[in-house]
Amino acid sequence: MKFAECTPPLCAEVLAGVAEKGFTDMTPVQAATIPLFLTNKDVAVDASTGSGKTLSFVLPIVEMLRRRAQATGNDDAANIATKKQVTQLMAMVLSPTRELARQIHECACFFFSRALPSVQVILFVGGTSVDEDMASIRAAKGRMSVIVGTPGRIDDILNRVAPMGILETKEFEALILDEADTLLDMGFEQSITAILGRLPKQRRTGLFSATQTQEVKALARAGLRNPATVSVQLAVDQKTPTTLTNWYAEVEYDAKLAALVQFVAARPSEKCIVFFSTCASVDFYGKVLEVLLPEAAVVSLHGKMAPKKRVLCYESFEAQTAGLLVCTDVVARGIDLPDVDWIVQFDPPQDPSFFVHRVGRTARAGRTGSALTFLSANEDAYVNFLRIRKVPVAKMDELAVDDAFRTDVLARVKALQLTDRDIVEKGTKAFISFLRSYKEHQCQFIFRFRDLDLARVAVGFCLFQLPKINELRALESIAFEPAGVKVVDIPYKDKVREKQRQAKLAAIAAQHKAEKLENYEKKLAKKELEAKAKEAPRRREKKKGQHQQIVEEWDELDREERLYKKFKRGKISKAEYEEALTGAADSDSGDDSDDGPKHKKPKLDKRFEKKAPVVRKTAEQKEEAKKREARIRARKKQEHVKRAQQKANQRRR
Repeated sequence: MKFAECTPPLCAEVLAGVAEKGFTDMTPVQAATIPLFLTNKDVAVDASTGSGKTLSFVLPIVEMLRRRAQATGNDDAANIATKKQVTQLMAMVLSPTRELARQIHECACFFFSRALPSVQVILFVGGTSVDEDMASIRAAKGRMSVIVGTPGRIDDILNRVAPMGILETKEFEALILDEADTLLDMGFEQSITAILGRLPKQRRTGLFSATQTQEVKALARAGLRNPATVSVQLAVDQKTPTTLTNWYAEVEYDAKLAALVQFVAARPSEKCIVFFSTCASVDFYGKVLEVLLPEAAVVSLHGKMAPKKRVLCYESFEAQTAGLLVCTDVVARGIDLPDVDWIVQFDPPQDPSFFVHRVGRTARAGRTGSALTFLSANEDAYVNFLRIRKVPVAKMDELAVDDAFRTDVLARVKALQLTDRDIVEKGTKAFISFLRSYKEHQCQFIFRFRDLDLARVAVGFCLFQLPKINELRALESIAFEPAGVKVVDIPYKDKVREKQRQAKLAAIAAQHKAEKLENYEKKLAKKELEAKAKEAPRRREKKKGQHQQIVEEWDELDREERLYKKFKRGKISKAEYEEALTGAADSDSGDDSDDGPKHKKPKLDKRFEKKAPVVRKTAEQKEEAKKREARIRARKKQEHVKRAQQKANQRRR
């Protein structure tokens, strides 16, 4: 179906914008979703990556607001926000990552500038100035506005403007959750719930995702009213586009870097994205590849980078015609980078569902592309696992790394490390983060930590020595030979950092010297005391008295023990036991006259005192206690699982 044939029809301005983008025919997901949205239907869309989901909700939003403006008799929508000077929020798009939010924002601005130029499209993402975001809200007074951003920042802004009364949602039209499964997986449930609570229930809602999880289905049931489900599957029985060719190569961990260098160097005019499992790996290999591939434009990108640097790196790679992007899964969802030829998965994804999203960064919108995954010999079961999940993969035999080339690449990296301590530290952090990520892999039946060749992994990260971490202490000896390099003597290339390190080392050395001197003085004082004790005259009488005192105490304890055993066997009565224990014989037993001597009442042993009765709980109280304990355990388990997922996601990005 062509865009001009859509029913209900799209306006001329939107059609002109689509033609300017170079599109004439709708993709299947667009042909199924746009008419439903334009007829006021809630939609839950499940379509493969690269199928054109962004236009499926951007174009309906533009058309909805254009019709709304025409209904009020004001085509330019300049004063639809009522007579009060407020910003009228009309639509909102939630995205899991900043890069995807910026991409959606650019697409929305492109079409709104042609159909409704007075509508303010505002971007709210983390890492930007809150004051600037608040200023953009104030600048949209008296106008319709559309917000695009991440849930955390949007929730924060809505909380700030709520007391001011400068933002209204009475006329709200549409809410979009793009990559809904990732939104929930990244721990945005609380923010999304708060945002939904601020929006009117009479609205259009769309959930868009490449994979429909149970959480997404639950959200659809809670937030959508009689939704129309759109599931666009490929004609062939597979999860990836037919224009995508999937390859895998058996490469051991100590040869992965050499294989990547050889692969990229053979394709100097192509654009590649290389995925790693952790941010620390991106930092290390990004620095190394800049030296090993001087002719290639290498760009690093991960979720822990400073926001401004992250944007610059993304825009830099987007503008390149050829080059290498080294990144984590932060780029795996929804990002549309133009003309990517190859996807290389240096580390298989920790979450198997991300495999499809990673390779989906190429072969988008009908273009062709290829993907390559590195697997070691004991991870080959992952190929059958992918085929079961309807992801066809073929073996690439042409990628064979020569031992001489592998040794040369690793030697060049170690030579680079000797010139800069920063790269040494990055390599060690990358090794540690990789091990912890591997232990938390969701496919542990394939990626078994006990079968991981740790020596080869350490060689692959170009370590001079193994770090002292808990993951290695419990293991048997690892066949890793240290390089014999004194790591503490390797300097930073940055002179300021090296000066700070030397000052710190001097302070530590001074502290150790002071501690050694203090210990030496203590030893001397101890020896002097021992010498004086030897020279002092022996006091035999006192030592003999001390020994006799100890003997008597043991005899007393022995006598009490024998008395207690006699009492327990019934040979003596309780009164006789107490009398013998206190050492006072009651000669006038039964005679209370004042003539005889008065004896103190023997003190009772606590072991024979009457104990307080135990208050036993009723059956109802026991049952209530069990329920309360079960609730507490369930809540603690849920919090533990949530924290573990958040740590895993943070490490993965």
